[in-house]
Amino acid sequence: MAKRGLLFMMILSAALSAAGQENIITAGVQFKPIFSSRYFNTGPQVADSSGIGFEMVPNGGYCVGGLVRFGISKRVSGETGINFVKRAHKLIITDEGRGITEESSFSIIGYEIPLTALVFIQLSEITYMDVSLGLAFDFFPSNVTSNGTYFQQFTDRESWVFPAISGNVGYEIRTYKSGYFYIGASYHRPFGDIYRSTAGYYVDDNYFTGQQFLLSGNYLTVDFRYFFHEDPLKKQRRDRKNR
Repeated sequence: MAKRGLLFMMILSAALSAAGQENIITAGVQFKPIFSSRYFNTGPQVADSSGIGFEMVPNGGYCVGGLVRFGISKRVSGETGINFVKRAHKLIITDEGRGITEESSFSIIGYEIPLTALVFIQLSEITYMDVSLGLAFDFFPSNVTSNGTYFQQFTDRESWVFPAISGNVGYEIRTYKSGYFYIGASYHRPFGDIYRSTAGYYVDDNYFTGQQFLLSGNYLTVDFRYFFHEDPLKKQRRDRKNR
């Protein structure tokens, strides 16, 4: 899977570097709240082990970072950048026999480097619809542990880096002096489960039971972006010569 992701990135990079007609390069910032959903394989997981109930609940999170957009033509651009991603989870363990419920909240921290191609459809003089598709690399710096009175939880990364497919659709308003204002939605899907979480529960001093959960890196977001206004590079060079 990693080889497929690397091949896809090489093909996309070649396509993006093959033409440079618009010559607009601009930087921006984005904030994306993350939502969990059963439809995208990011809903709660429930299991039972020896009469002890285990539930792993994704609680959403957020993605924030910076982007660089480089124009290829009037209808096509490329984007890259770096994002900080934080996803929250809650582990709930229920022992109905002893009337005990244990909970543990923890977060998975990651970094994301996207490389996407965007196609624009002009709706009015300053309004555009954007559709993008590309590759991203997700980096996970560490494992996560937590414990309580009767349990321990170990969440270990499956790999420190995962390639992922990232798709997006949205709308933006391009002002002539104040930059670009964008709202949309994204879907991000790594090529595999990113973490393996193991929860262990102490029933008594002589008996221990546990359960494993595979944590998906899929996420659905609402996107808010802002890009600074920049003139085309050719116009900037002409302006400097005329000074």
